[in-house]
Amino acid sequence: MWIEILLFLFLGICAVFDGIAKRIPLIVIWLGIITAIVLHAQGVMGDESWSDTGMAVLPGMLFWMLSFITREKVGYGDGWMLVMIGLFTGLWKCFLILLVGLVSESLVVLVLLTIRRVSKDCQIPFAPFLLFGMGVVVCF
Repeated sequence: MWIEILLFLFLGICAVFDGIAKRIPLIVIWLGIITAIVLHAQGVMGDESWSDTGMAVLPGMLFWMLSFITREKVGYGDGWMLVMIGLFTGLWKCFLILLVGLVSESLVVLVLLTIRRVSKDCQIPFAPFLLFGMGVVVCF
């Protein structure tokens, strides 16, 4: 449980920065990635193999590709956050957190567009929705 709390702390810091400044502090992400790797090396994260751990960064890499293809309409920081989440939680929980984050962001944006609070070209930070997804996955 303390590992999820640690990840929640890293994501919380990123969500605040992304929500206020529309930038994700990479130093926090790198600290989280290094922490996850050290915990894996010490065997604290369970008996997951290094190949499973390597596969866990797949959602983040897919987001990096999406960032490149869309010319950063989706930020590179979101990909880095997904790499960190994957290292802490594993591939399937990372995909589940991503799914909950995408669905919740889509619903919020749909409502905001409907009541005309945002325009179609408005930038919406994604880190708070990943934090929400993390909370949902941990609680259920």
